[in-house]
Amino acid sequence: MKNIFSRLKDIVTRTGTALILGAFFWLAFIYAPPFVFTGILIGILGYIITFELTTLFPVYSRRAWLILPWYPIVPFAMLIYLNHYTEYRSLLFMLFIIISSLDTGSYLVGSLIGKHLIMPSVSPHKSWEGFIGGYLFACIGVLWVMWEMDAIKPWWFIMGFTLIICLLGLFGDLFESWLKRMARVKDSGDILPGHGGFLDRFDGFLFAVFFFFLLRNWLIVCFQG
Repeated sequence: MKNIFSRLKDIVTRTGTALILGAFFWLAFIYAPPFVFTGILIGILGYIITFELTTLFPVYSRRAWLILPWYPIVPFAMLIYLNHYTEYRSLLFMLFIIISSLDTGSYLVGSLIGKHLIMPSVSPHKSWEGFIGGYLFACIGVLWVMWEMDAIKPWWFIMGFTLIICLLGLFGDLFESWLKRMARVKDSGDILPGHGGFLDRFDGFLFAVFFFFLLRNWLIVCFQG
């Protein structure tokens, strides 16, 4: 019984933080000028580099110099690039919807029925049941975004496209879990109640954004066709 109440408390705390942070994030993205949202991304990147990556490895270590440019500086630069060009902002919107839906669905389904762990030596809580639940949530999110974009695509395209992004998000999540396991810490930070640090929330984005950035022109044509 105690474990059930503890789990419910974690879900409530995590959900409350997600709603507040998500509302702020989406309002800034949709209604504020692009430079405001870019400022938010730069602020988050600066916080991650200054306060969170230092919990994973020493800033002046060889590992830091090898990882830091590609994780998280280049991915955040790609996010900022997509944000500043009007024709690409719809792709950024879709990226946020997919990864946010994946994270939410994975957490809810995994917390309730997750039993078969994906990689327990790296992440002791991530389950296949959670990933499948998150994938289904993400498919619903993609359907909604495509409806908003007036882009009609066959079911196999939607499921395949969403699966690719979800797998990239999962790899990003597992990579950050591996870094935390190497550093022997549970979270990259504690600024977000129930979530940990900003890196814990952006880990999936940092891998998936490469797909959107490198194929941005093809994706624009594809979704408009």
